[in-house]
Amino acid sequence: MKNIAIGGFFHESNSFNPIITPKEDFLIFEDDEIHTQGQNYLQAQGIVDFFEDKKDCRLIPLVFARAVPNGLVEEALYLKLKKRFFELLDSAPRPDIFVLALHGSMRVQNIGSAESDLLESIKTRYPDLPIVCGLDMHATITQKMLNCANAMVGYKTAPHLDAWETGQHAARIAWKILFENMKPQMAAVKLPYLIAGEKSETDYPPMKDLISELCELEKQDDVCAASYLLGFPWADADENGVTALVVTKNEKSKAAEYANLLANKFSELKSQFSFSVPAYPPEEALRLALSENIRPIFVSDSGDNPTAGSTADNTNIIALLSGILKEKTRGKKIVVAGIFDPHAVTFCKANLGKKITLNVGGYFDTMYCQPVELSGTPVKLLEGFGPFRSDLILFRTTEFDLIITSKHIGFTSLDMFKALKIDYMQKNVIVVKLGYLTEDFKDIAAKSFLALTRGCTDEVLSRLDYTNKYELL
Repeated sequence: MKNIAIGGFFHESNSFNPIITPKEDFLIFEDDEIHTQGQNYLQAQGIVDFFEDKKDCRLIPLVFARAVPNGLVEEALYLKLKKRFFELLDSAPRPDIFVLALHGSMRVQNIGSAESDLLESIKTRYPDLPIVCGLDMHATITQKMLNCANAMVGYKTAPHLDAWETGQHAARIAWKILFENMKPQMAAVKLPYLIAGEKSETDYPPMKDLISELCELEKQDDVCAASYLLGFPWADADENGVTALVVTKNEKSKAAEYANLLANKFSELKSQFSFSVPAYPPEEALRLALSENIRPIFVSDSGDNPTAGSTADNTNIIALLSGILKEKTRGKKIVVAGIFDPHAVTFCKANLGKKITLNVGGYFDTMYCQPVELSGTPVKLLEGFGPFRSDLILFRTTEFDLIITSKHIGFTSLDMFKALKIDYMQKNVIVVKLGYLTEDFKDIAAKSFLALTRGCTDEVLSRLDYTNKYELL
């Protein structure tokens, strides 16, 4: 019987965001809870599903924790999660292998890379045991991660649609180590580039072509995994950047050869990366959207994208819609999703259905915006929405409807609109705090624009104050 230890911490940590991500932002579960919570952590679920029906395999589930990207993770929280990880490990049969579902760009107060710290701690305690990691495409690969892990594989889609498949991929590598006596060899080449996800969607060249290269390479008998790990551009970390990484079955020199080929290919195409949709300053993007006669038109408030770790309370868009673009909103049906403001949610709850004046947003992001005063009515309340159990308020003004959330969550699917009974197909303009649109939104968008707003996830990377030197693509 082979014992497979599984677990994972999944968070994309934005060093330009002043919020310190607390326990309340995380979905945390452990041990056998993976069997009921796995749908909220698809990469981990992929690992579980692979091994669950395999004879001679026993899963040892440890700790799983994931949150919507935000600022650095609270040090005390991470240390508590890590302590529990090893407590569960100590009370279980000795593992034969670790298969971890990680992000790769989780950063902790006073510690730095969480993945480096966790892997180093595992390797110190179990120096002879192999470690296989699944990673997000935007993982930041450190030398410590390379020193400690035996194999790593990243997502191949952006927007990310293959989290479960990546978990399966990591599990297959682990299976070959355990039962086919494979000795994986890993090599990586670091490139000093930073690139936003909105310039590297995998449905568009050159990223589409680069992913095809990975898939072709993985068809070779001697290759277990090939990945481009793009790093995370909104973290000012010294080991940030793009990594070409290859895992071969037994031959280190082949892994190095393939990794160099991938790195060279990326460098050859670096000048071709560009936004996949029209991108404009926010006022211009809104004017263009409001002038269209088709619907719904999507506008991404890209500088305040919580799924890339922004504060989610930047007010630039609503300031424009309620200010200098006010006349342009006449006769238009507009919804803005949304603003993270727990204080505004509390105030709206106490005044549901009443006409009120509300100060909203600008509490966390004090660098790029300030609170906006709106007059309107909180017309709907939805409590406990989604896996993070956020309360939602639909606040109606003369110019637009605004979704206000009590928790720092993403605006990524139609579920939120459906839950609030918003007739989204009849909206002229839908503003979402996102970068590239998710599949839900792509499917219904008549047209979309990227608003290049200033914020913690500024798409114009040169406007951010990096202390480390990178080549910004």
